[in-house]
Amino acid sequence: MAHHVPVAPHTEERRIPRHQLGEKDMLWAWLRFARATVVAKATGLSEEQLRVRLVPSETTVGGILSHLVTVERHWFGIVLGGQEHPMPFGPDDPDGDWRVAEHDRLDDLLDRYRAACDASDKVIESLPLDSFGAQQTGDYTLRWAMAHVTVDTSRHAGHADLLRELLDGERGW
Repeated sequence: MAHHVPVAPHTEERRIPRHQLGEKDMLWAWLRFARATVVAKATGLSEEQLRVRLVPSETTVGGILSHLVTVERHWFGIVLGGQEHPMPFGPDDPDGDWRVAEHDRLDDLLDRYRAACDASDKVIESLPLDSFGAQQTGDYTLRWAMAHVTVDTSRHAGHADLLRELLDGERGW
């Protein structure tokens, strides 16, 4: 039985995965939990709060959402899915995926993140854990990518949690 995690009323429901799940379903459930946590931490912020820098780096709640869109597209879309996505960073702008455009609104960023996650889920659905996906050969299996993206998303969920508390005092996981 899944445990319900109490969250603020304006957030999406998150569930801790059941221990009876198979390996792929377990990895996928924790990835979804991490994704939902990021969405929960961003939901309800003002457009101004979305862009507030509280640390010297480009890290903002909006920047986290933007970066995680790139993470999803890179690992599941490009590496495993063989898709083409322009990357918003490069040698001349290594932090490009952390920037939020002036015209971007919270709903825009959340929609892009959810769309990237939905596209990733289609790739995850289509491949076995040991698959190298579109690469056919390489270093990264679906299993590895799911673990990596879950860890990365969870780290940034923690960053978003701290930023959210500093921005408006909201706490809780």
